[in-house]
Amino acid sequence: MPLVSVCLPTYEPKPEHLQAAISSVLDQTFSDWELIINDESPNADVQKIVEPFLNDQRVKFFKNEKRLGIGGNWNATIRKSTAPMISYMFQDDLWYPQYLEKMTGVLDREKDIGFVATNHLYRIEGTTASASTGIYKEVELLRNAVMKNGRIHRHEFLRHWVQRGLRPNLIGEPSFVVLRVSLMQRIGPFLEDMKQGLDAEYWVRALLESDGWWIAENLGEFRVHASGTTAKNEESGAGRMDRLRTLKILAEALPPGPMKKLTKSVFRREIIKMGWKWLKRKLL
Repeated sequence: MPLVSVCLPTYEPKPEHLQAAISSVLDQTFSDWELIINDESPNADVQKIVEPFLNDQRVKFFKNEKRLGIGGNWNATIRKSTAPMISYMFQDDLWYPQYLEKMTGVLDREKDIGFVATNHLYRIEGTTASASTGIYKEVELLRNAVMKNGRIHRHEFLRHWVQRGLRPNLIGEPSFVVLRVSLMQRIGPFLEDMKQGLDAEYWVRALLESDGWWIAENLGEFRVHASGTTAKNEESGAGRMDRLRTLKILAEALPPGPMKKLTKSVFRREIIKMGWKWLKRKLL
């Protein structure tokens, strides 16, 4: 059994992006992994794209019989894993060579934490709506200011994040988080009916159960481009309500006390803010 299952769900990937992502897994200094590629593309021949990599027995390819959607495919990939640690790698992203070595090393050393996340860069390619507003640079600056190398104390971190209205996703995208399967079994699968914020919602559930760990070093790159899922969702407005729903889920999960009151207060505040934004768009 490998120590870590690298889960790579695919949907209509650009061949050059997917091949670069897989190559960055193969180039890891840590070698005790399996790579599970789980595809649900109706048009792209992903098996042909990844064929050169299947000579490595650690690389496995599967094809869904029907489209499951983003969260459904994430969960399907997990179900095919065999290791005690899960590390997502998305079809557009890149890891630096020591990513798995450093991430799994923390989990080996810190036995009581459930996940480890790492800083990373945003590789902005072409012109996207989100890139033009500088949102990704803002996230980079905020992470560097807020996230400190070492333990993520769940209660303290959640309080700070809730005060910000869970904006932005400080833990980061799944490509840069490694989780213990034991934690994932306790908190359950990703919410398959969420379009955009299902990763942030999952981190909230994880933090209700366990401390985490933050590596301040940049250990990879998140690729931003116009045909990427994140950019498409931002342009269409898909998942606009996911953050509010996550606050509601958190408020319902918390026991009576100051944190529950804070979360409910922030939930009401964010609804009002969203309402004002909608009204301004209608009037201007």
